[in-house]
Amino acid sequence: MPSTDLSLSPAPLSRLIRLSRVMEMVTWFGIALVTILTALALLIQDWTRNIALAKLGQAGMTLPITPLGQAVAGLVLAIPVGVMVYGLFAARRMFAEFASGEIFSERAARHLQTFAATVLAQAPLGPLTATAFSAALSLGNPPGLRAITVAFSINDYFALIVGGVLFAAATVMREAARLAEENKGFV
Repeated sequence: MPSTDLSLSPAPLSRLIRLSRVMEMVTWFGIALVTILTALALLIQDWTRNIALAKLGQAGMTLPITPLGQAVAGLVLAIPVGVMVYGLFAARRMFAEFASGEIFSERAARHLQTFAATVLAQAPLGPLTATAFSAALSLGNPPGLRAITVAFSINDYFALIVGGVLFAAATVMREAARLAEENKGFV
């Protein structure tokens, strides 16, 4: 039975259900796109170079792109991409809950909380990934010329704030849903 009895009238509920169905498809598309493009970016040297430039700035321009470096860089990038895809699956499940009318459920709030945790995790993963990525690509340099670059981005800070806000809101929503369910038992 849909948990829509908390105050969502039929018109806003209908709009939210339609939006959720669209967003469910968008997240499926995003999951596929992120996975495919990441794999391609690690197979095509020019695309690997673009990732190096995006993550490391000008320091990424001088790093050699060798097959070993690409392979190790792929392993490094698998971690944040895996976290991102896991978060997108949680967002998709949340939208599926909303699309089925389960708006104020603890389960939907838990999915949002999981998504928020993955956004929050991107904050430390950004600089750690950039550092490990530069080390992986510099494996192609001879000993003594290998380098590690540490890079911080405003996006890392933004992920920290947005992830924290989403996690706090999801925690409040989850507790509210739990209390609402508990109060149903008293009536």
